[in-house]
Amino acid sequence: MQLARLVGRITRNFGEKRLTGAVFLDVAKAFDTVWIDGLLHKLTLQNFPSYIIHTISSYLRGRTFEASFQTAMSSRRGMRAGVAQGGLISPVLFSLYVNDMPSPSRHVELALYADDTAIVATSRKPTLLVSYLESYLNDLQRWLSEWRIAINVSKSTAIIFAHAGRRFVQPRPVTHLGEPIEWVDTTRYLGVTLDKGLTWSPHIDQVRKKTAQRLGMLGPLLNRKSDLSVRNGVLLYKQLIRPMMDYACLVWRSAARSHVRRLQVLQSKCLRLAIGAPWYVSNGQIHDDLGVPLFVDHIRALTTSFDSKLADVGNPLVRQFGRYLR
Repeated sequence: MQLARLVGRITRNFGEKRLTGAVFLDVAKAFDTVWIDGLLHKLTLQNFPSYIIHTISSYLRGRTFEASFQTAMSSRRGMRAGVAQGGLISPVLFSLYVNDMPSPSRHVELALYADDTAIVATSRKPTLLVSYLESYLNDLQRWLSEWRIAINVSKSTAIIFAHAGRRFVQPRPVTHLGEPIEWVDTTRYLGVTLDKGLTWSPHIDQVRKKTAQRLGMLGPLLNRKSDLSVRNGVLLYKQLIRPMMDYACLVWRSAARSHVRRLQVLQSKCLRLAIGAPWYVSNGQIHDDLGVPLFVDHIRALTTSFDSKLADVGNPLVRQFGRYLR
């Protein structure tokens, strides 16, 4: 949903011939540095029931850790801050901790999902994007200092999204704490590679690379000499490979058919290996026999299902921008 909202905003700005400037902040050791007393204080201010606050306090306090290397073991130390790495409720607790992040001006929006933070500004002038973003970052820094949250400026990125063919003079970098956040052509956000023109080509390149790596790992099972049944071979593809390929297809549905076709080639290769099909059997025949839809039809079904559910989403921000993705 957060990706849908962000990409919807960028796409809407394309249609209105506006530029979108975004800073993607890297929060230093996000879950490890949560101030426990500060979190409990915020839960109290948000009128959480006392028994829930006591339970969370008991869950977070009194934790210890130790480090080992080969045969050496450190002494046990107490943890004074942080929520448990890998804990089921840790992302929720972190989201509650940053829920009172300062509200931006009308030119700036926030896109938050746990510790993935994007600050998004809109303008027709690149120089104003820098001004809007820096103004909010200055306000944000005071809040960050108060609640003991640090930003890795060197690992943060900034990007200006512009419709294909739109030319502009790139402004100076956005600065934070005296350090520049350099403009880049692509960046990662919530597992998706965003490029400045939203062509989605870099994202699909990355997906193809990761998919090929996983296919290589499954090579002993997915090959023409494998004893694995056809049913289980197809199941392996659907459970372990296809989810990597169709992840977030709801937001990159606008990718050119030539880009999507590159993923179809991978799907065809996987299915051929799963059933040990000889070269003279067509890809279409393989898909028909296995009952597996072509990849373009598969993502069309996913996006249609997503669109039909948008009207029932309680968040008006998602409903507002969801239509720009279609």
